[in-house]
Amino acid sequence: MVGSINMKKVRISNFLLGTLWTGWRLWTVWLICASVSFFILAFRIATYAEFDFVSLAVLPILVITWIGGKKNGLFMAILASTISLVGDIASERQYSVQWIPWVNAFTHLMTYSLVVLLANQVRLQFEREHKRATRDPLTELHNRRAFLEAGTSEVERTKRYAHPLAVIILDLDDFKQLNDTQGHDAGDAALRATAIALRSISRTNDRVARLGGDEFAVLLLEIGYEAAIEVGRKISTAVDTALQGFPPVKGSIGIAWFGEADRSFPAMLKVADELMYEVKKNGKGNVRSQRFPEINKSNFKK
Repeated sequence: MVGSINMKKVRISNFLLGTLWTGWRLWTVWLICASVSFFILAFRIATYAEFDFVSLAVLPILVITWIGGKKNGLFMAILASTISLVGDIASERQYSVQWIPWVNAFTHLMTYSLVVLLANQVRLQFEREHKRATRDPLTELHNRRAFLEAGTSEVERTKRYAHPLAVIILDLDDFKQLNDTQGHDAGDAALRATAIALRSISRTNDRVARLGGDEFAVLLLEIGYEAAIEVGRKISTAVDTALQGFPPVKGSIGIAWFGEADRSFPAMLKVADELMYEVKKNGKGNVRSQRFPEINKSNFKK
């Protein structure tokens, strides 16, 4: 039940943020919105502009603005206003003066443009609120909540398509000592440096998060066991390099690879977390991995 709710939240967020509207989906929406505008044109011509349906053009303008931004919205506003003008002229309706259709079109353009600006402002505010709710303000990585929601969604997708995945937990060793000796500003700088290192290694479809404090996590999608270990090694090297200016901090890493989604995402995180703590118990600054379901236990150490 919780997984289903989280998946719905992710889908709703993607829908409202417009992240779903790329490629063919975006072109499909454009085609539908343009068709609505031309339908209004045809209807006005057929009825000799007796019925004023130009206000309906606000709907495609709102849609295009929300998924495409202000520039696309203004383009749609100009298109809708032009269509309104063409409809008035082509209807051969009699006006007291010839320039009235042009004034009407200009009025429509001003109204549509205002709608675009307001819709764009609401969308930007929505994006800011969504960012506050899903991003860690210090590192700009996903926060724990967003990571759990995305992970739960990916686990469900993995079950459907039988793709492997891996969860990596990174914890900074001796981070408290850095804060105590050099201050919290140095600690914050170390966290930001770690985040940059993680982003530089991760693929575009991977999920990277700061879970809290000095603990980070990476979700690797559609990846084999050996490739996951290689990514873990690269992360370890990149993080240690990034933290050279913040002695004695280094990173301990646990990698849990799953050939199939045989448990919930929080349970996967827990396994990776336990592997990371095994590293800390055995000297820190190392990498430990394990594959699940457990066929052959395999540990990797630097």
